[in-house]
Amino acid sequence: MRFFRVTVCLIIASSLLFGSLLPILHLDPKTLQTYQDYVAKFDREVAAPYSESGRMWADGRSCCSKGTFELKTPLVEPRFNAEIPGGSIHHFSGVIHLSGATIEDVRHIMEDYPNYPKYYPADLSRANGVLQPDSTPADEHFRAEITLTQVTAWMSVTYNCTYDTHYRRIAPDRWASHSTSISTREWRDPRNEAAGLYADSEDHGLLWRANTYWFVRTSGDGIDVEADSLSLSRPVPTGFGWWGTKRSKDAVSKMLTDMKTAVEAMHHKS
Repeated sequence: MRFFRVTVCLIIASSLLFGSLLPILHLDPKTLQTYQDYVAKFDREVAAPYSESGRMWADGRSCCSKGTFELKTPLVEPRFNAEIPGGSIHHFSGVIHLSGATIEDVRHIMEDYPNYPKYYPADLSRANGVLQPDSTPADEHFRAEITLTQVTAWMSVTYNCTYDTHYRRIAPDRWASHSTSISTREWRDPRNEAAGLYADSEDHGLLWRANTYWFVRTSGDGIDVEADSLSLSRPVPTGFGWWGTKRSKDAVSKMLTDMKTAVEAMHHKS
């Protein structure tokens, strides 16, 4: 037991030291363009076809049987995780089936910004969304401000994020959303807001940009839900290659689990 305590203390100490020494980086426009090209490719090859076919990522996986969408816990797999010049891209996809749920359940939760801290505990502490003038019933357009915290074994970082989000009712049995981070500004000290924020794209680089997709379709006794997280961060520090992939994978799993919990709570109240 004593050895375990000493080991944990050493890990924490070295982690805090590493975090304190992590240099401030500038996001190069070429790095951002590479990420945006990757997002555009996903839009063309995955998001756009979903509107026509309703097919999800897991439908075409040889490893996935018909029982995939009977899972009560998220199935999450990597799509792309690699270094690019000046940064790194992390992309994970996850799916889950929610029995007894409807598309309207997910739509309500996603557009209920003031209650995000309740729906997504620990990750989000504040959120507000404003419906934009160009919105239509088939394409609800929001601009949102969200305070996001990311915690790892060696660092806790908080961001003030601005997202541009579209919620689209594609067909009676299909719905999708796409959130794009317009700005992701890191707090200098999350415990002291008076310390202010770093300039956008001029911080520790742990989360420069993020794109989140949700695909929802009616299926059997409920709905199938897919979540995709695409993010851009700094080049992975030596020895911490696990961090970006684990952070991204855990984020997708938690998003789906939190959505399931929120939907079940809605039905329990009713």
